[in-house]
Amino acid sequence: MMTQKRSAIWHWFLDGKIDRANFKAAMLEAYPHPNTKKWQQLIANLLLYLGVLLVSAGVIFFMAFNWDALSHLSKFAIVETLFSLFIGGFYLVSRAQKKPHSRLNVPHNQQSQPHPNAYGWNLPNAMLLGASIMLGALLALVGQTYQTGADPWQLFAIWAVLILPFAYMAGFDLLWLLLVVLVNVSLGLYLQSFASVFSFLLEDTQQIALFSLVNLAIHLLFTLAKRLQWSGRFRFNCSMVEATSLLASLSAFTWLIVWVIFDFSYHFDSSEHIAYYALFYLVTLSSLFVWYRYHSPALYPLTLVLTSISIAIVSLLSRELLDSHDTIGGFFLIAMVVIGLTSGSLYWLKQLQKEFAQTAMLNSEGAAHE
Repeated sequence: MMTQKRSAIWHWFLDGKIDRANFKAAMLEAYPHPNTKKWQQLIANLLLYLGVLLVSAGVIFFMAFNWDALSHLSKFAIVETLFSLFIGGFYLVSRAQKKPHSRLNVPHNQQSQPHPNAYGWNLPNAMLLGASIMLGALLALVGQTYQTGADPWQLFAIWAVLILPFAYMAGFDLLWLLLVVLVNVSLGLYLQSFASVFSFLLEDTQQIALFSLVNLAIHLLFTLAKRLQWSGRFRFNCSMVEATSLLASLSAFTWLIVWVIFDFSYHFDSSEHIAYYALFYLVTLSSLFVWYRYHSPALYPLTLVLTSISIAIVSLLSRELLDSHDTIGGFFLIAMVVIGLTSGSLYWLKQLQKEFAQTAMLNSEGAAHE
């Protein structure tokens, strides 16, 4: 929102609607410089989360380096003690933060609704992040100590299920992102563990399509959950997870269409299923384009869609031109196409940014008048 305001002010300055003497004041009003308190808060958060990650990683590496020297009881005691400290710290800090809020004169019907500032980069969520990492270390320790014979994918799947309540309580980007990574890793290891079975059921292209659908479903879940009017919508307000899951999904979709292009055969009998993949790719990207262009305008998803389409066009030209006798001419034409697609996409996105900025300013002005 701040970037859109600054962009709108800049265009108003270029159109002569804002004087040069008032331009700096207008930019500072839209995006004020951070004060000392904000800088201290940023540094404190960075040191806090870096400390939690280093402590958790240090315990894991300590046990791995001294695996033979430590007894089973000592290993479990170290991990469980640190896990208990993180959980206890979360409980104590959360309780201490709720006491001042309960003393305020807040209406009874509003006390049950969580405040959006309760989620995000704070001390209780740092404790939950450390507890989530220690929970994974505890699961790995159980598997290594007792040799349960479980497949690696089970470790990551159980880990993801167990930290799901932590991620929901925290509503925190890093915890949700850890959960998404664990889901993807467990899915990949599951397909790899049963490669001989899934080779008959799922081809390589189908497995890539499965990864893209899983990440797209995660993206849609977070996008829709924060838009619905319900008490838990603030827990899904995680832009980092939305951006990462969409990037993973469209990367898999792009890999799929490139595979389809280079594996395509002009014999209908051998390429019928490939045509379905191409249609699936076009329908998905068209839906994303329409959604983020008209229903929920956003530049980042549109940039990913345009990048994927550009890669598909270049791959299609590469297959057709590099098979010809004039290889140098093919490389030259492909280079020209890449420059043209890149320039055209950047120009269109720049124009779209102006349109989004003007729309956002008009909406904010209309809300202010109301």
